[in-house]
Amino acid sequence: MATAFVSTGQSIIGTYVQQDIETRLQQDVYKRQIRVREFFTDFDRLRKGWVTEDKFRSALSMINFHFTKEDIEEIIRRYKLNDGLIQYTTFCNKLEEQFLNNEAKAQVFQAPQIFNRDEEDTVKRLMQAIKRKIATKRIFLKQPFQDFDRTACSHITIDQFSRVLNQLGLLPKDQYLQLLIRQYIDNGNPKEVNYVKFCDDVDNVQEMLSGVITGIKQNPKDIHPDDDFIEDKEGLDLISTLFTSKKLTDNINTLNQVLKKIQGDVVMKRIRIREFFKDFDPLRKGLVTESQFARILHIQNIPVSEKEIQLLLNQYKIDKIPNGQVDYNQFCEDVDKIFTIKGIDKEPQAQVPQIDDSTTLPARRRYLQMTEQEAIQLDELLMKYKQAIQNKRVLLKPVFEDFDKTKQGYITTNQFLRILNQFNLFPDPVSLNLLLKRFVDKANLNEVNYYDFCRIVDQSDEGVAISRSHADAFKNYVKSDNLSQAFIRNDQPNDFEDLMAKLRRIVKEQRQRIAEFLRDFDKLRSGTITVTQLRKGLSMAKILLSDAEFQLILYNFGCKDKQGFVFWKEFTDQVDQVFTTKNLEKVSPSEDIPQMSTQYNYGRVSITERDRQVAEVVKKKFQYFCKATRLDIKQFFQDWDKLGRNKVSPKQFRQTLATVNFILSDEEFQAVVKIYAAEDDGDIRYVQFINDTQPPLEILTESGASQAYVGVQPKEKEKLQPSVLLEQIKVAVKVKRLRLGDYFKDFDPLRKGMMPTNKFRGVLSQMKIDLDQESLDLLETMYVVPEDPIRVNYAKFIDDVEIVFTKTGLDKDPLMKPPVHVIPTFLDPRDALTQDEEEALHAIMLRLGEVVRKHRILLKPHFQDKDKTKSGKITFTRFRSIMDFHKLPLTDDQFRVICKRFAYQGIEFNYVEFDEILKKYENFYQ
Repeated sequence: MATAFVSTGQSIIGTYVQQDIETRLQQDVYKRQIRVREFFTDFDRLRKGWVTEDKFRSALSMINFHFTKEDIEEIIRRYKLNDGLIQYTTFCNKLEEQFLNNEAKAQVFQAPQIFNRDEEDTVKRLMQAIKRKIATKRIFLKQPFQDFDRTACSHITIDQFSRVLNQLGLLPKDQYLQLLIRQYIDNGNPKEVNYVKFCDDVDNVQEMLSGVITGIKQNPKDIHPDDDFIEDKEGLDLISTLFTSKKLTDNINTLNQVLKKIQGDVVMKRIRIREFFKDFDPLRKGLVTESQFARILHIQNIPVSEKEIQLLLNQYKIDKIPNGQVDYNQFCEDVDKIFTIKGIDKEPQAQVPQIDDSTTLPARRRYLQMTEQEAIQLDELLMKYKQAIQNKRVLLKPVFEDFDKTKQGYITTNQFLRILNQFNLFPDPVSLNLLLKRFVDKANLNEVNYYDFCRIVDQSDEGVAISRSHADAFKNYVKSDNLSQAFIRNDQPNDFEDLMAKLRRIVKEQRQRIAEFLRDFDKLRSGTITVTQLRKGLSMAKILLSDAEFQLILYNFGCKDKQGFVFWKEFTDQVDQVFTTKNLEKVSPSEDIPQMSTQYNYGRVSITERDRQVAEVVKKKFQYFCKATRLDIKQFFQDWDKLGRNKVSPKQFRQTLATVNFILSDEEFQAVVKIYAAEDDGDIRYVQFINDTQPPLEILTESGASQAYVGVQPKEKEKLQPSVLLEQIKVAVKVKRLRLGDYFKDFDPLRKGMMPTNKFRGVLSQMKIDLDQESLDLLETMYVVPEDPIRVNYAKFIDDVEIVFTKTGLDKDPLMKPPVHVIPTFLDPRDALTQDEEEALHAIMLRLGEVVRKHRILLKPHFQDKDKTKSGKITFTRFRSIMDFHKLPLTDDQFRVICKRFAYQGIEFNYVEFDEILKKYENFYQ
């Protein structure tokens, strides 16, 4: 019914809409807050005030108004000049006049009341009839209309309006409904009805309920607005307020008390109080109005009363006019004193109070006043409760928590007394009043802090605490599903025979017959199956092949005449030759049966002459190492060789050598693997390696020296100089603050100053001075005893290294000063910043310092979380990810400059130095 009204468009409000197009446009412009003039300026570059007709139409289409063809023609007719141009400035001034003149705005939004005398009488009788029907049926009219008004604009469509009236049984006939809708269309839109005004006219709730409340007499007692509040007095009797809803006043009468309360809220909620005021002070004058000051405190969720706001205004208001200016800058400085003191860098002896529980106490608790005598009586009462609970061996806290469903730590006073009575702990009235005074701390007299009460009197023994923590550890345990991870095989066989050798070895170890898994797919026993069936059968047999391996099988066993089929019988016959040969009964007993190979070489390369040379050097070094350290390496390999195969994996082989501090480079390790790798599985034959590197027997010469040690000492490399090696050891000793004498004296009880080379290396290992084999050999050569080549003069080594701390003989020459050892820099000259890069780095650090200070960001803990070795360095990519996590993105150029400045040896980022310099930039903004 109402849809027909909407389809006709103007049938409801007659010719009013046709004559008032500008009013509809003004209403739409005001509702959408559109700047109409900006749509026409793009077509009028010279700002003459007029445009052509086609450009005028284009601008109207961009505004997205709902025009009919007649509407556009009417607007053009009104503002068209004699020369055919359209004067759009007059049109825009007409549409925007309601923004400048309130009277024009009222005329624009005035409802169209166009009725003759008969229609007015009809509308009055219709409203009276609806009003009587609502009063008779006791209908609340506004709620059904509000269900359709999601945006709370007080208007709904005609269809929705008629639907609600039909639902409530109030829908009149069609001709009357047209008049009713015309009465309440007040925004110029013929499709929307003001249902709020309609409900106000017909739905009189006061009149409906007048008969009900006629016999009720009013209470002659005058109720004071402060009757629900009581003052905090020492002699307050809380027993008399058990069944009342009285609240406790704050008792805040001074400015200092208000500031402490606000400081507690700021610390507890971590509020940057100054940031909220800046939004209301765009010019940064440090001033806001009185109303804005109260509104900002409300926005920050800081509960302050009118009395407290007045105390603040008396202090920080700079004028005496209504809604005057308030100095929020001084207010913020007074509040932020809880964190720091302004200008503390100029007062080195100034102390900032530490933040603890007492800081936030004024914002969290509001205790009642107690005398000193009452405090003593309360302590004695709590000790009695504690002893009684310990004797009864009960826990009160679980019982209290049953009433505290939201886990707030508070229950009502009635519930608190009920639980005490349940455990026969109900006190006398005087003691009960003391308990309530102590644990009622939430600004009302109806809630008790049972958590503090249980923390004082309810103590569980150690066994209960351990069992409870152990049970809680499994409360949220989620058992993870053991799902296999997806894996893509990329094995590349050398040739077809290499692939068949691998398959034969798999079926031999697993004792499988592949034909049993493929026969079921060949129902007719034709000897062929599809490619998909072949792959499915191999997967059922747990033979997982890569794509290259499977394609090689298809190339050799694929059917030429049947696309997509494979000769599975021929394939299985060749694989099963590892067990037996087909048609063996037809073969003569004198003929030799060929043995099928099960050794395959996937991607293995042949041994080169370079590999043999490197392996020979490794064997000589290891031979000398075993002789010098008197090491039996075989027992270390046997710990990995549980089955006694005399073989270990390459990883286990290298790990064993690293255990005894014999380090191999990647080239040396690969060469040894190629020489001693087993042909069947690629494991290392460690027994053969040990036999080849077994030290020769010592042959003593006439001088008593060992001939074996002299012949196998490695040659000194020219690249590593003794002075460079000694400088590296000095730096390590100074950084780690090592006392070398304490380590070496444990191995030299007679204090001869000499020790064997194997013990010398063991002491260096204990001090965690990591040196490679070349460095150890060079160091032993530097301090070897000439008369005994297997001993080292460690005393001379200590004197040369400990020069970084002191110098021997200072007791005999008190005026001599030891030389200052300066740790050499590891900065590459190529990493020095240019002048432009220095300026760019300064600008970057200024920006980072401002952001870090403003948002109070601590970067160093995040760097330390990623620094597992606590070395003070992290990778460059880790540094950039941490900066992105804190919303501090860096461009590629900025990242390059920062990494170039704080790089350590060109491979790591020195975050300790970065954090120290960043703190200096933060102080620029204090």
